Amino acid sequence: MADRPMSAFSDEPTLDGYIAKLEKRSEISPETKVAFCSLRAQRIELASHQDFIREGDAVDRCSFVEEGLVSRYKTMRDGGRQILSFHLPGDMIDLHASLLLVADHGVRTHVPTSILTVAASDILALAADYPELARAFWFDTLVDAAIFREWTLNVGRRSARQRVAHLLMELAHRYNQIGEGDGRRFPLQLIQADIADATGLSAVHVNRSLQYMRGERLIRTQGRMVEIEDREGLARLAEFDDRYLHPEGPRQHPRID
Repeated sequence: MADRPMSAFSDEPTLDGYIAKLEKRSEISPETKVAFCSLRAQRIELASHQDFIREGDAVDRCSFVEEGLVSRYKTMRDGGRQILSFHLPGDMIDLHASLLLVADHGVRTHVPTSILTVAASDILALAADYPELARAFWFDTLVDAAIFREWTLNVGRRSARQRVAHLLMELAHRYNQIGEGDGRRFPLQLIQADIADATGLSAVHVNRSLQYMRGERLIRTQGRMVEIEDREGLARLAEFDDRYLHPEGPRQHPRID
């Protein structure tokens, strides 16, 4: 992992945020919740725009966003960056680190961020002992993969305006899911260069796209907040359909023991 300031073990670091996310998808038994929340977690405090993991790092811990905002990214030799996904409070950034030994991408903060880490070996042991948790982990990685597919379509086929509109719709949806937005108004804790790196555009194209959406009264921006004035219009422009986020949750297994 990248060099970074690290806090001491907290008296009571809690993984409740991730369990709350899983419970919105399907019921988790009390025994499983207790077992998961009993994991020994380490809290790491990071400043804005700071690398948490760099490509090529050896990884042996899984990480959860407690507060803040991070992205996964890849870089080119010339320094060009492509953001691959954003992760909000309650997200497990790198469940794959439980099985993979080396990071194949970087993770970077966008605002002051608190991250909880748990030993990969503990995650694997828990998944083996609690099949319903293993299924929840599996589903989480499937949703991640679905987001990557949608982002590939976004960068590969949509116009500049559509790309930016789609990202705004996704963030509105996801912030609403964690109670930090209402589906229309949400925090946008990104600079235009970040949006450009997430959409494969220049900062100039991002600026023009945002100006267009404001001019058409699709969105309104105030500081670091965005308000979607015309949700249906913005969704039409973006060709946004939240099916790829799978709000319906996982298929329920008739028997887990």
